[in-house]
Amino acid sequence: MLWLGLSLLTALAVAIRDVSVKYFKDLPPLEIAAIELFWSLPALGAGLYLTPIPLLNSDFWWAFLLSLPLNWLAYALYLYAIKGSPLSLSIPFLSFTPVFMIATGFLVLGERVNGWGGCGTLLIVIGGYVLYLKDARYGWAEPFKSFYREKGSRLMFMVAFVFSLAAVYGKQGIINSSPLFFMYSFFIVFNLTFLAGLLWRGHSSLKKIWHQRQKGIWLGTLLVTHLSCHGLAIAITTAAYMIAVKRSSILIAVLLSWLVLKEKDLATRGPGALLMFAGVLLITLYG
Repeated sequence: MLWLGLSLLTALAVAIRDVSVKYFKDLPPLEIAAIELFWSLPALGAGLYLTPIPLLNSDFWWAFLLSLPLNWLAYALYLYAIKGSPLSLSIPFLSFTPVFMIATGFLVLGERVNGWGGCGTLLIVIGGYVLYLKDARYGWAEPFKSFYREKGSRLMFMVAFVFSLAAVYGKQGIINSSPLFFMYSFFIVFNLTFLAGLLWRGHSSLKKIWHQRQKGIWLGTLLVTHLSCHGLAIAITTAAYMIAVKRSSILIAVLLSWLVLKEKDLATRGPGALLMFAGVLLITLYG
């Protein structure tokens, strides 16, 4: 059951990192990105050094290159989503990633969803509605309007869509190399290129990155823990099982947002997030 422990540790690292990003109120999203990406590089480099290099073909390189712009976009939107709304109203919308993957699978590959996948999709939609259920007293359509008005929810919905596309290329990269090699090599290049863009555009500086080194090391450690545990877990078990457990980070983040960030309306947001997580489980395990 080593894979289960690694998967749970992955979920915990993701949730704590999300809460930490929200907790650091003095840092704007792109400053968070700069310190996280910079201070995670040494550990990523060490991980790559210790990882055997597999035989790499053209499919790996195409997947690697196509993954970069999608992940640049998703990463930036993700940080702005967390900063733009209560965590309990943004993070749960990541649950739409498998829904979008079903849609792209149907449109691109002609794959059809089974009954479990359909039920999972319905649960996710209902859960999203329940997140804003307190607004339904003003009319059944008000939760939809509240979602539209909430910047973080809208942005995370977009992140879920971009992740659904990036996941296709990420899977190809892993298939044509190894989980740990792809994780470490991809994110070293991702970190360096994104960080270079931030420095070039003046969104951060090496002086600021050094000044915020304690927060950067904390965020970087969580990122590397997430990537390492993810890579190790997915290498020793079925991917669907690992991803299903990892998505419990949604529930952990909502709980921590209440305990640490003192966010309100847990009576509706908690059940809403739980329904969305249940939908993810149905799609991932049975869809």
